[in-house]
Amino acid sequence: MLIEFRERFELPVGQVFAYFRSPRDWARLYGLAGTVRDLGDGWIAVPLKSFPFPLVAKNTEVRPDAYVRWVFRGFWAGTGEVRFTGSDGATLVEGYERIGIRWLGPLSRPVEKLFLEQQFRAIWALGWRRLRRSAGSARPVARQHD
Repeated sequence: MLIEFRERFELPVGQVFAYFRSPRDWARLYGLAGTVRDLGDGWIAVPLKSFPFPLVAKNTEVRPDAYVRWVFRGFWAGTGEVRFTGSDGATLVEGYERIGIRWLGPLSRPVEKLFLEQQFRAIWALGWRRLRRSAGSARPVARQHD
């Protein structure tokens, strides 16, 4: 599944970037659903509510306050990227996450559409709400959906 986003927050870019610096920081954005574990070599297991398997992710490229790219392994396969543009104390966050179930092959897409996509979109929405609350106010801009 592909989740694309474009969100604006009335927060400085460094404050928004801090939630994406490492997969370990994602728990602050989405909420803790268990213990975040360091698996070595940069791989981090991040448990998610409503999912039996954690996201196991590793950043592949980081440029502070500009962008972060990551990959998944284990049960999940895929990539993601978040770009940050700061202006006048606000931050525009643009990017995507392409994620699927590694071992389902051609069945992955129908299973994702029926059972997972709505939950993953809800997880991202929760993160955006948390950032908005920390800002006190924010304005979403045009969102793209599959």
